[in-house]
Amino acid sequence: MLKPPSKTNILIVDDNPDNLRLLAKMLELQGYVVRKSLSGKLALQGVYRNRPDLILLDINMPEMNGYEVCQNLKSSEFTQQIPVIFISGLHDVSNKVRGFEIGAQDYISKPFQEMEVLARIKNQLLIQQQQQLLIEQNQKLEREVYERQLVEAEVRQLNTNLEREVQVRTLQLQQSLNFAATLKQISDRIRDCLDQHQILQMVVEALGSALEVNCCDAILYHPDRLNSMMQYQWVQPGLNLTQEQSFYAVNFPEVYQQLNLRYCFAFCQIESYTTGKQAAILACPIFDNQVEDIGILGDLWLYRNAASSFGEVEVNLVEQVANQCAIALRQARLYEAAQAQVQELKRLNQLKNDFLNTISHELRSPIANMKMVIQLLATLFNQEDDLIDVNSQLINPKPQILKYVKILQEECDRELHLLEDLLNLQHLEAGTYYQQLSKITLKDWILHVIEPFEIRTQNHQQTFQVNLPANLPTVNCDSFSLSRVVTELLNNACKYTPAGGNIAIELNTFQEETTQQEASISLTNKSSWLSIIVTNTGVEIPPAELPRIFDKFYRVPQNDPWKHGGTGLGLALVKKLIEQMGGNIIAKSANNLTQFIVQSPLIC
Repeated sequence: MLKPPSKTNILIVDDNPDNLRLLAKMLELQGYVVRKSLSGKLALQGVYRNRPDLILLDINMPEMNGYEVCQNLKSSEFTQQIPVIFISGLHDVSNKVRGFEIGAQDYISKPFQEMEVLARIKNQLLIQQQQQLLIEQNQKLEREVYERQLVEAEVRQLNTNLEREVQVRTLQLQQSLNFAATLKQISDRIRDCLDQHQILQMVVEALGSALEVNCCDAILYHPDRLNSMMQYQWVQPGLNLTQEQSFYAVNFPEVYQQLNLRYCFAFCQIESYTTGKQAAILACPIFDNQVEDIGILGDLWLYRNAASSFGEVEVNLVEQVANQCAIALRQARLYEAAQAQVQELKRLNQLKNDFLNTISHELRSPIANMKMVIQLLATLFNQEDDLIDVNSQLINPKPQILKYVKILQEECDRELHLLEDLLNLQHLEAGTYYQQLSKITLKDWILHVIEPFEIRTQNHQQTFQVNLPANLPTVNCDSFSLSRVVTELLNNACKYTPAGGNIAIELNTFQEETTQQEASISLTNKSSWLSIIVTNTGVEIPPAELPRIFDKFYRVPQNDPWKHGGTGLGLALVKKLIEQMGGNIIAKSANNLTQFIVQSPLIC
């Protein structure tokens, strides 16, 4: 591609100013950068200062004509490649021939024809650019030929080296494949083994056989980290080695300092502890990366004759085996710990069950006896009533005694109720509370449960409202636990609602859709739920207290207008019972109103 005119520098040399102006105007209109000179000497000076891309040179000039200027240009390496186009009014063929002989590229005759001038200039610029491109390509080709010769020589050398490396690499690759198979074999064998003794024995046997060493030992540390007992060893068949049964880290501080830093390394010991002779030794620590506090679990030791050594691939294999060994040992120890915990949990669970059964019997028996005696006393008083003479003038103490017996009976019932709450809570928390499913008609069941509260609310001047839909179904549920939940919620409502307040209970059943994804099919199931809402007015639980009302032994402070007291176990027991049945309970309190919403699954 030609250089654009705006970047093409053309020098016009002519002693005639009119010719200069005409040519310059003609070229500048085409966008060329034009420089002008009135003499040959000035032109040469300008060329060396700023080399042009092309020169238009007049032949007939005083002092130095165009031929002399052209000869001067062609004699210099700096300017000889600049194309020169002669300008002359002479039409003699000999003048043109002489111009071409001294190096001119073309010839323009006066008077000038603009199209001819521009065409000749463009043609010479194109030729010049192509020549320059050809020179550059030739230079590039020469460089490429030289570089190729160098590369060919290098390739020949590399081929020779490559052949040797391929042989070495093939041997290394085969060794790596063998070691990879060994690592997989060891990993597969110890992966599912949960006995650390079997793990270590399998490791030394497989590792020693694969690396063809004289001896392979696995050593576990004592808890003091100083005394190490060698418990597992493999010896190459046919070798008789005598070894000590234990050795001490303090005797080899320089070795164990490196092992404690988790370095795997090879060294040559002058006298081996196993043979009493020189030996090449590879030592590798067994440590658990996931349990930093445990530190080093033990070591792997491999022995060869002193003339041998351990390669990088072999060291890597031993490190990977040590890592797999550490993982297997961790799994084995976790399994042993888990088994010990399971046994301990079984023992504690049995102790807990025994305790619950014992304390249940020991606590219930005295209260049951007290209640039986109270009933006997009441019976005796009733029988005495028939024997008293109506005309007797003696003061009859019976009403006072009956009052005390009644108080005693109420306190006994209260104590028994507290005991039942405590034991039920313990059974729920221990997971030994079992549901008693039975088939009930919801309407009959709820009317029976709320019957005592109709009289109680009347005595307290409270309004009791029951909202039941007409189509309550017959369902399977734990009616005992559900009755206890309703009773406890109504007890609380009666206890905390002042005279004139309103208490309401509402029952409803509803169905909930759940979606279950099996394979690529979505299955929609419907489950039945029972909703129980107990509401009472005239009381509001402070927002700060609301999250704590289901805690054991918690009571809302200063909110018991009837002074009934309580232990704070009722709502805790309600929450546990609801959760045991797979349901949930929430409490809301605002605008002088408190509401408990219970949702429990049903089996229709």
